[in-house]
Amino acid sequence: MDSVVKQCIEGRKMAFSNSYEITMEYQKKVDELFKKIDEFGKTCKDAMDFETKFAASPLNQEYTNLFTEIATNCKCIIPAPTETKGRSNKEAILDEVASDVKYAVKDLTMPARRKAREEFDRKMRDTPLGKIEQASNTVSVFKRIFKK
Repeated sequence: MDSVVKQCIEGRKMAFSNSYEITMEYQKKVDELFKKIDEFGKTCKDAMDFETKFAASPLNQEYTNLFTEIATNCKCIIPAPTETKGRSNKEAILDEVASDVKYAVKDLTMPARRKAREEFDRKMRDTPLGKIEQASNTVSVFKRIFKK
């Protein structure tokens, strides 16, 4: 499995363990879910592939459902936000944790996304359209140099 894909999966695991005191019953469910997610991760070539496919897979919904169930039934170990704006503490905590997970996944996948973008750009430069763009850029540079 790709090392960045492993980091993406580990970040999701940490969202559970760093946020809640998970009971034995729920730990079994978490372990079962992550066995499936690990197997799924082995089928992906890189983090971009994993994140794209995971977002569209039923595993994503299963992950969200389990996270919600644990948030409702297990003791939270992170401090509650100071202002809930009419929401319950559990709703506010879920929103905050979801936001933290989103940013953690983004940070973990940044190198893979950058690499994928560089690879895409490299492949685009080798196409006829890419050659036209390079020629157009060269013409623009000469126009600026000679102010014409």
